[in-house]
Amino acid sequence: MEENKKKKDHSDVEVGLIIASVAVLAVFIIFMVLNPTSTLNGISSFFNMMISGLGPAFEVVSVVVFVCALVLGFGKYGNVRLGNCKPQYSNFSYFAMMLLASLASAALYWSFTEWAYYYQSPGIGIVPESLEAMESSLGYQFFHWGIVNQSMYTIMGVAIAYGVYVRKLPSFQTSAVCCAMMGEKIKPKTKTALGKVIDFLVMFGILGALSSSLGLAVPLSAGGLKVLFGWEATPVVQIGIIVFIAIVYSFTAYLGTEKGMQVISNIASVVCIFFLLYMLIMGPTTFTLKTIVNSVGHMIEKLPRMALFTDPVSQSGFPEAWTVYFIAFYLNYVAMMGIFIAKVSKGRTIREVAIYTIFIMTAGGMIIFGIDGSFAMYEHLQGSADVVALVNSGLGDAAIYQLLELLPLGKTLLPFLILVLVVGFVAPSMDSASLALAETVTKKGTPKMALRLFFCILLAVIPMSIILVGAEFTAIKQIAIIISAPFLVILAFVTVGLFKWLKHDWVTGELDENLALQAEEKKAEMLAKDAQTAGAVAAETCSQAEAAE
Repeated sequence: MEENKKKKDHSDVEVGLIIASVAVLAVFIIFMVLNPTSTLNGISSFFNMMISGLGPAFEVVSVVVFVCALVLGFGKYGNVRLGNCKPQYSNFSYFAMMLLASLASAALYWSFTEWAYYYQSPGIGIVPESLEAMESSLGYQFFHWGIVNQSMYTIMGVAIAYGVYVRKLPSFQTSAVCCAMMGEKIKPKTKTALGKVIDFLVMFGILGALSSSLGLAVPLSAGGLKVLFGWEATPVVQIGIIVFIAIVYSFTAYLGTEKGMQVISNIASVVCIFFLLYMLIMGPTTFTLKTIVNSVGHMIEKLPRMALFTDPVSQSGFPEAWTVYFIAFYLNYVAMMGIFIAKVSKGRTIREVAIYTIFIMTAGGMIIFGIDGSFAMYEHLQGSADVVALVNSGLGDAAIYQLLELLPLGKTLLPFLILVLVVGFVAPSMDSASLALAETVTKKGTPKMALRLFFCILLAVIPMSIILVGAEFTAIKQIAIIISAPFLVILAFVTVGLFKWLKHDWVTGELDENLALQAEEKKAEMLAKDAQTAGAVAAETCSQAEAAE
């Protein structure tokens, strides 16, 4: 009996899918070790060819998805609730978990240094290294990390949540949503060939992208340890950093979303707010505020051109190197973030999901990039730190700590806070990745904790292996980005399919009960507010009467 139970548990997991994804990734790593030059050149050539050839398609689809996300959130479907219950998490926790899961440690590095790249090679016809290039640099950063690309998460998150909570699909898998939209009946333990291909792409993309993300957090952490303790970035130190971060996010995964990820996201958010306020107050406050406001204005003014800039005449390569790359980057994360957003959005309306994912998450990113980037820009202009030269020399991490040294406690408190933020930003991202991976390979029901912990370990083992064999993280990241091409098609299909679902359910009256509950809840809230107001007025009248007596 016990043996049969074990066999049954084992059959609930797509073992073959795990083996295939890991095996393909391992093959690439082996090739990079045996013949690094040829492998890197081959991957880079294919990567550049894809980015260049599909660039216009990437940009057009991203803009169409953005418009659809706005219509979805602010049109007649916005009041549809994803599950007939109250939201599981507070607004702050909901925002913090999604923001940190989407940004990871990359945001910390790029918040200080990305403007320097745009200053030297700006887009939309701006003269390099000019005053306009400097002023527009943060605006471009706000755009690349902003509303257009974030809307991809909106569509995928709402599609999966609507499929599970409203249409009662048995799984959060991307393949289940796609196949259901094609009219297939989703059975928990059977999967079509197309479904298996989609799940493989999800698995491979997440493993490649998130493993690289964890690996790329190592230099920033190693720089902080060198400032604080004088430790050099030896392989032992690098492996130790990965192991420590892995222990943290594995523990949060073990505790679950409510007790684990929610708590660490809240803590990291509070630390981040303190860090940013410190930077704002102790740094060039007026310059920072002016730069942020100016950059927001620049982004809004140039948004259409930024979004559809292909540079066909001068062929500077800017759209391919940045705009198209960022779209591909977001597409690579769209399945993971879609599953995670669906998980934490139960009880939210479609409008709430759209507002948080498109606008509030973007605003959070703007504050981080605006304060850190403005400080770095100011010190570069003052000649206190040659950020551009350091970035060009591949010393972006060193530039960050050199900048921090210009502030009080820049050699003690601030490097320590950076280390805390690296862990705090990476842990939610890796936690959500382990959740998405476990959901993808689980045939039925909730993924077992052992499976999530397995993926937590795997996400750490891959970057450790890359460090030990001396392979390139850039190549693994490029391979993962290449996988984004199929997700361009998947996202477009899901966008159309989601609106078809909503239109069908709206016309047939299947959403009537959902919307009726919304109306009742709003009415109850208004009555409660009226009662509260009446009570307050009565209490004030009584107190005035007593005072008069």
